[in-house]
Amino acid sequence: MNRQEKGLWTAVVILTLGVMVMGTVMAMQVLNQGKDEAEKPQDTNQEEGSTVATINGEVITDQAWIEELKRRYGSEILLQMLNRKAVYAEALQRNLVVTPKEIAREMAEAMDGYDSEKSYYDAMKSQLGLSKQDLELEAGYRLLLEKIATAGIQIKDDDIKQYWAEHREDYITPEKYDLSMIVVKEKSEAEALLTALRNGQDFEEAARTQSVDSYSRDSGGKLGWIEQNDPFQPKAMLKLAAQLQVGELGGPVEVEEGYAVIKLNDKAERQEQSPEEVHEEIRLQLALSQADPLSQVEEMLRDKYKAVIISDIPAS
Repeated sequence: MNRQEKGLWTAVVILTLGVMVMGTVMAMQVLNQGKDEAEKPQDTNQEEGSTVATINGEVITDQAWIEELKRRYGSEILLQMLNRKAVYAEALQRNLVVTPKEIAREMAEAMDGYDSEKSYYDAMKSQLGLSKQDLELEAGYRLLLEKIATAGIQIKDDDIKQYWAEHREDYITPEKYDLSMIVVKEKSEAEALLTALRNGQDFEEAARTQSVDSYSRDSGGKLGWIEQNDPFQPKAMLKLAAQLQVGELGGPVEVEEGYAVIKLNDKAERQEQSPEEVHEEIRLQLALSQADPLSQVEEMLRDKYKAVIISDIPAS
């Protein structure tokens, strides 16, 4: 699995996790609320359950809410709970642990492409409702499951060295640029803008008032970090960025919406990981390629620890 594939896989996992965690949190909160309500004296003249919302004179009770959550997320959440109990029991039996360092490494890989750690966690919170703790718990569970799946699989050092030699490009981080951009319609307008900026006009203010690029305009022209070989950015702009010094302005350069003036805010040099740095990562990849699929491992562990679903759950 190369870095692009791994990045896509991570995105899919995070999106799936978002749905699952939000469903789990909602369900557990409502189930706990339902339990509390069940312990209170009930008025037989009232509709079953307390009211959680009203619309057009109609009430929605917590019981109706619980049933809808069960219908939508019930089977997935119950299976998730059983999987975690089975995996943790197996890890305890095998004396397997996940260290904070391992979780930190997983989180660092997930953050690749974000401007900062804060921007990553802010995005996960705003887009998926996931906290830092949610993400770290899921990373820890996945790492523990991988350790169980690969226990006993031996990978030779020669195989690791050969894999690194064949996939060396996957362990190279290209040069990256932290760019800002202002796009205007005409080349002459861009030339005049570049002169004004060099004479002291504020870049962010000019971006907000003059740029026709809706993506970067509201953020003062900021594009964030862009890799040298980013296929979604104009090649001419990336070529120009490579020639600039940090803090320098450049342009005009032709882009899809017109002509851009760019500013290089920062630069990160090309980095290549050595075989020693990625030894354990490659060992795990090769071991996982020989192991049973993780979903099958979860199923085997549920069977081992005699998981039984007693209550019928409505299908979604």
